[in-house]
Amino acid sequence: MSKPQLLRNVSILGALHHGKTILSDMLIQSTYLDPPKISNTYQDPKYTDSRLDEMERGISVKASAFQLLLQDSREKSYGFNFVDTPGHPNFSDEVSAGLRLTDNVLLVVDILEGVTTYGIRLIESALK
Repeated sequence: MSKPQLLRNVSILGALHHGKTILSDMLIQSTYLDPPKISNTYQDPKYTDSRLDEMERGISVKASAFQLLLQDSREKSYGFNFVDTPGHPNFSDEVSAGLRLTDNVLLVVDILEGVTTYGIRLIESALK
């Protein structure tokens, strides 16, 4: 975009199975009039978990980036660059890379589990 003040870079963080990828998929589906068709024989369409090993395991292994154009209540448009990060602690290097690339964090917390120990570690990493 020619106006960097209208860009927002956001990492989507959270513990394993707290809904980061589902939130990402729902954002993509809700903003496109005709969402891209993904051939996925495993489940519902996944836009950010496109690797075969991610589909087989049912978890994110690599961080995935996507961009959306969103409007605020005054109909001013902003470009959002999202990075959907894995929630498993073994892939925390992907989270670290995502945090270095972005200025903002969207922390996803499962309401039934609450903030986990790994969630606290993610908050501390984001604050650094």
